[in-house]
Amino acid sequence: MVKTEGKVTGVDLSREKICQYVWATYVDATKAPFELDEGEALRFFEKFYAKHPLNEDKECFFFGILLYEQAFQDDVNRARFLVKAREVFHIYHKVTGDNEWDAVEDRLADVEEMIQEEGLEEQVKAAVASAPEIPGMVLIQAGPFPFGPEGEETVLEPFYIDIEPVTNAQYREFVAETNYRPPTGWESRPEISLPHLPVTGVSWMDALQYCKWKGTALPTIQQWEKAARGPTGNTYPWGEDEPTPELVNCHWNRHRDAELKAVSDYPSAASPYGVLGLVGGVWEWTNTPHPEHEGSQYIKGGSYVDPADPRFVVTSSFLWAGKKTKVDILGFRCTKALVL
Repeated sequence: MVKTEGKVTGVDLSREKICQYVWATYVDATKAPFELDEGEALRFFEKFYAKHPLNEDKECFFFGILLYEQAFQDDVNRARFLVKAREVFHIYHKVTGDNEWDAVEDRLADVEEMIQEEGLEEQVKAAVASAPEIPGMVLIQAGPFPFGPEGEETVLEPFYIDIEPVTNAQYREFVAETNYRPPTGWESRPEISLPHLPVTGVSWMDALQYCKWKGTALPTIQQWEKAARGPTGNTYPWGEDEPTPELVNCHWNRHRDAELKAVSDYPSAASPYGVLGLVGGVWEWTNTPHPEHEGSQYIKGGSYVDPADPRFVVTSSFLWAGKKTKVDILGFRCTKALVL
C-alpha cells in the first residue's frame, strides 16, 4: 500500500491506517483499535485518488465504503458521496471481477435505489456546474478517459489545470516574492525569456516550489493527458487532423532556427477543454515518477526544437527527465483539486 503521513486525533493518518479502520468498523463490525476522524480520512482518500487512478487499485472498495457511510453523516455532501460511492463500487467490479461480496453489493444496491429515487445525479451535476472559476485555469470534469498508447480506461477525480504553461512573467513574480533562484536562461537567452513566453530552464523541484507558493500542484501524467485528449481520447489536442505549422510550435524548417512562441499564437490547437500549448512549445514536467528510471519524472508534450513527429506531439506520447534537469525546452503548468 502507498503511505502518506499526516496527523489526525493522535493517529498517523495513512492509507494503511484508514483501511484498517474501515475494515474493522464497517466490514467486520468490530471496534477499531484507534479513533479516526472519518471526514479527514475521506479527504485523504480524495487527495490520494487525485494522483492514483481508481481503476489501478483493487482495494478502492475502502474508499467506496467510507463514502457510503459518510453520506449519512454529512447532509451537505450526501448526494456527491453516494454518486461517487456507486462509481467506486462499479470500478471495483471491473478491476477485480468480484460482484458477490456482500460488503460491497449490499451498499451498492442501497446506493442505486437512493440515487434513482432522490435524483441525486442531477444534484451533483448542479453542484459541479456551480464550482468556482479560477482565473487562468479550466475545470476538467470527473469521469473515464482512454489513457496511454493502449487507451486504457482511466478514472480521475475532477481537477483544475492551467490553460497555458507558466510564463516567464508569472515565474518572475515568484522569484521576486520569495528570492528564489531565477533560471539561468534569463541572462544567457533573452529571446526565450520574454514575459509572455513559457518559462524554461526549471527543474522538477523548481516547478514544485512554484506550485507550493501558488497553492497548486504539478499534474500527474494521467491528468495532463486527460486535459490534452478529452474524454474520447483525441490523437492530438485539437482532434485527428495532422499537425500543421498553424497548430503546433515545432521545428518545421530545418534550414531555419527553431523559435519559441506564445501558446496564444495557436488558438486552434486547444484541447476539448480549451487548454492551450499542450503539444509543441515546451516539454512539461509531470508529478509522476518513471518506474524504471530512478530519480526521473515523466514529461509530456514535445517542444519547439522537435519535429512534428508522433513521438512528440501525439497526446499519449511521453519522455522522461531527471528531476534536476534544467534545459531551455522544459517548462510546466499547474493543477488544483476541486473542493465541492
